[in-house]
Amino acid sequence: MRHALALAFLAIILCGCIRHEAPSPPPPAAPDYSYDLLVKGIAVYPETVYLGDNYTVRVFVQRHGQYSPSAYRVLVFDSGETIRDEVVHGPGLMHAFEFNYTDAAEPPRNIRAYVESADILHPEPPFSLSNNYMQRTVYPQPLGYYGSCPECMHWYYDSVSYVMRQAQAFNLTRQFTLNRAGLFLRSATNSPPSAPIVVEICRDNAGKPGEPIASSSIGGSGISREPGWHYAHFQDVQLPPGKYWLVARQESASSYGVQWARAEGNPYGEPYDTMVMDLNEWPDWDYKLFDFAFQLY
Repeated sequence: MRHALALAFLAIILCGCIRHEAPSPPPPAAPDYSYDLLVKGIAVYPETVYLGDNYTVRVFVQRHGQYSPSAYRVLVFDSGETIRDEVVHGPGLMHAFEFNYTDAAEPPRNIRAYVESADILHPEPPFSLSNNYMQRTVYPQPLGYYGSCPECMHWYYDSVSYVMRQAQAFNLTRQFTLNRAGLFLRSATNSPPSAPIVVEICRDNAGKPGEPIASSSIGGSGISREPGWHYAHFQDVQLPPGKYWLVARQESASSYGVQWARAEGNPYGEPYDTMVMDLNEWPDWDYKLFDFAFQLY
């Protein structure tokens, strides 16, 4: 009996001494300092820029990831010129950088944008660097109508010649400096014209071609039966806002003529902005309901 009591007492002591300890918590996770900087886009407003236009370029820089770097650096280049070199401190998710241009001209502008981390303690991970750069080229478009696809273009049955003059009107809403005029042409025969095509810029005279402002020419030898763009070159002809006419004619009665491509349905400009003059039949300008294909640079 005494022996049983001793064993029970010992068991009670042992039970009191044994404790079940709770499992240790896992070690805290290492901070995630990864992030991704990227040039999200380069946008142009308006989307189509014409020669002489004012327009805006916006560069968008974005940040992804849980960690926000203390700063990043943005570099923007216009061809060989640096137009923005800025360190952005405490950056948000998205930043836009705006550049305004006036009087769009040739040659095109090559816009390049680059973003890099300026956080010395936590640089951007190497695997995230592939989208830190973007470029876009802005090509100012010439004025005029130049949908020269085969489905768009037709050929006027009368050729530009000594007796047949053809004219296309255009309106300017701002000052324009003319250096080149393009016409979509082909030879009227299998032989090229022996005389040049005279191209004139004329004032408007009560809705018809009036006094010439400037004159140039397109060499006839380069015009074949294969249609293509051919250019008359001018020298900084200043055209204030207003209505003008692009006139094509020949001065030689013995030369073959050329056909000037046209588009049905007046897709460019306003009604009654295309005219022809046939010196043999009616020596005055006559309206036509189509548009000639032309470019102004």
